[in-house]
Order: sequence, then structure tokens, then C-alpha cells
Amino acid sequence: MPFIREGLLDALVVGGPIGKTTMQRALMAEATGVPLWIEHSIFTGVSQVFQAHQTAAFPGIEFAISITHVTQDDLMAEPFEMKNGRYEVPTKPGLGVHFDDEAVDKYRRA
Repeated sequence: MPFIREGLLDALVVGGPIGKTTMQRALMAEATGVPLWIEHSIFTGVSQVFQAHQTAAFPGIEFAISITHVTQDDLMAEPFEMKNGRYEVPTKPGLGVHFDDEAVDKYRRA
């Protein structure tokens, strides 16, 4: 990729699927020395927390942004908010957060 070879960018901005695709892009970023900026769309608070865990786990990901806070209901029992421009990755078991069971029931489809 000439734009990487020529040093024409400070970070690669990527969006789209999370999980395996993000892992592959993070490994590419680590190999090239060009960090990733992960853009997260409007999903649920669970995917937002998962993205924060991925960002913390992969050295190639330096930035992450999410707009989940604008959703009517993020399905979370406690808000997952930025503090001083950063997310604090939960350390409780699992993803470290809890669903709002009433919200999940409200939106459940039979």
C-alpha cells in the first residue's frame, strides 16, 4: 500500500464489523506501524463495551470512537461513559457490564 510505504497518514480509520475483521486490521496496523482508529456505529452498549475491550487488547488500535450514547436505550444497567476523553475498560467477569433486563424484555421479539 503506497500510502503506508510513503508515510502519508497518521492512522487508518476503519469501521464496519467488529470481531475477527478488527483483529486482522489491528495486526496489520501493528505490522505497519500505522495505528487504527476504530469507528463504532450505533449498536448497543454491549458492542460498545466489546469495542473498548478490543481496543485495549490489540496494540495496533490506538483510537476508538462510538456514538452509542445517542441511542434511546443502550440496553445497559449502568451507563458506559467516557471520562476525560477515555473509556475505562470494565474489569468485572465477562465483559464487565450487565444488561438492563427490563430493556431487553421491552425490545425482545417473539
